[in-house]
Amino acid sequence: MGNNVDFLGQMDEKIAAQGIVVLDEITRMPAYSEPYVSPYYIICINHSGNVHNEYDGLSVIFNPHDIAIVYPNHELFCHSTSPDYRATLIVVSEELFGQMVEINASRGRFWHESYPHFHLTDKQFGDIMSIVKALHTVLNINGCIRENAIEILQVLTNVIDNFRSENENTIALQTSNLSPRYYEAVKKYCHQHHDVAFYANLFCLTPKYFSTLIRQETGRTASHWIQQHLVAQAKIILRTKKDMRLGEVSELLGFNDLTAFSRFFRRETGMSPSEYRKS
Repeated sequence: MGNNVDFLGQMDEKIAAQGIVVLDEITRMPAYSEPYVSPYYIICINHSGNVHNEYDGLSVIFNPHDIAIVYPNHELFCHSTSPDYRATLIVVSEELFGQMVEINASRGRFWHESYPHFHLTDKQFGDIMSIVKALHTVLNINGCIRENAIEILQVLTNVIDNFRSENENTIALQTSNLSPRYYEAVKKYCHQHHDVAFYANLFCLTPKYFSTLIRQETGRTASHWIQQHLVAQAKIILRTKKDMRLGEVSELLGFNDLTAFSRFFRRETGMSPSEYRKS
């Protein structure tokens, strides 16, 4: 790819045609004038330089040999990139990502949802780039079967999860099919239902047993994921829909009244919704 690529335009065009693309030689990220909510699953591998981003309102500095996994529908806000910044992106469409979820391609989703990036050793970086090169080669072969690319992508995501567990001295998450389905249910219903009992009932489990399974699989409580998603959605709405009144935001997110929403938001972020919107 050439330097100073039009990140959004090129990505949207190629994703529509192929479902998955590898973008090499990314040398800058646009300093968006407002937050960008990506519909894509993105693996970003930083070769050199750094970029200052916000991820769901969390300030993140992305340094050389860092790797980030960004799942669809999270708020990204790029502040700046250094002159020597260079990265590789693997971008997957929402439709193809749905197929990955069905085959449980990534065991570490809950890691990446909370903390999207981590640092690779030099050897890990080389191993990752070897797999990315193979993926790029397959995608450039005429008549390539999509399943071939998915298989390589599955290998890549599993290797990334294993490297993260090695570097952070944790045990790689061995999830059943419950936690991915729970996460999808939270995304679908959290605007109406904030209680764990509702989700436990969806899977025909008692709230206590359901909570135990989710904690075993993800390392976090079931209520944590509801709260995290509500906060992320609230931040996106407050930043991107500035004409929406706070009472309307509260109602949209399923709170009984503005007071309850404001109390929840302040507890989770340290500021009121109006303060966050102004910031």
